[in-house]
Amino acid sequence: MRVVHGARARILGAVVALLASATASTTAMALPIDAYPGAATSYLLVADGMPLWAHAPDLPRPPASLAKLMTALVLLDGDWQPQATITASRRAVAVDGTRLGLRAGESLHAADALVALLVRSANDVCVALAEHEAGTIEAFAARMNARAAKMGLADSHFEHPCGLDSPGQHTTANDLLKIAQAALERPEIAAIVRMKTARVTTLGGRTIGMHNGNHLLGSVEGVFGMKSGYTTGAGTCIVAVAERKGHRIWLVMLDAPLRWWNAAGMIDAAYRWIAFYPIPAAS
Repeated sequence: MRVVHGARARILGAVVALLASATASTTAMALPIDAYPGAATSYLLVADGMPLWAHAPDLPRPPASLAKLMTALVLLDGDWQPQATITASRRAVAVDGTRLGLRAGESLHAADALVALLVRSANDVCVALAEHEAGTIEAFAARMNARAAKMGLADSHFEHPCGLDSPGQHTTANDLLKIAQAALERPEIAAIVRMKTARVTTLGGRTIGMHNGNHLLGSVEGVFGMKSGYTTGAGTCIVAVAERKGHRIWLVMLDAPLRWWNAAGMIDAAYRWIAFYPIPAAS
């Protein structure tokens, strides 16, 4: 099957053809299969805990802002105080990429900073949080790697908490799935990644609004998270999670040129697959 670049009907038609050629039992099939060649340099779709479709899920790739899911985990692992004061340094406000627009010396509460980190994907806030927690972004990255080692993520190495391109920084779709699943278990993160919009107020009284970079929220049935990302080295990336009628789908896409269109089609197709061939319960 070729990756879909046309109308949604062509996506569904291709899925029906794939279903028709499959055996009636998922246990008799060799899973996962690459049902969407060309959709991404690396992708992984998991339905109810079963890897359903994948392409090169263990290929090391730059994480872009998907690294911020690990950043959030490390922040919450520490002495997390939602009312702590996070102050933007000159290094923070000069960082590349997406920013909240903080000024040097401007402050906000840690809880609001976490919202800006995950909704706006704000790199200035990301650096400020890392510096507050560990002193420097390099020291914070070391904590990210320690967390990765504790989780058994042998194919991940972090050098920047914001996910900015760095020669030695890499992860995989398989590792990112584990990071995202661990992050979703934290109530603070789970509540934030659902937000389509948010507003934060600095301690100086400046209110800043933002929109979530995950455009699947509100446009694809059941999607309730989780994180999008882009850098020149990583390309466009997404970790998405959806739930319909008790069935949960996870999708990780790294370097996916038509990220939103293909992600929407793949999630819908996965639910159609489940309707035809229910995933057996884990023993």
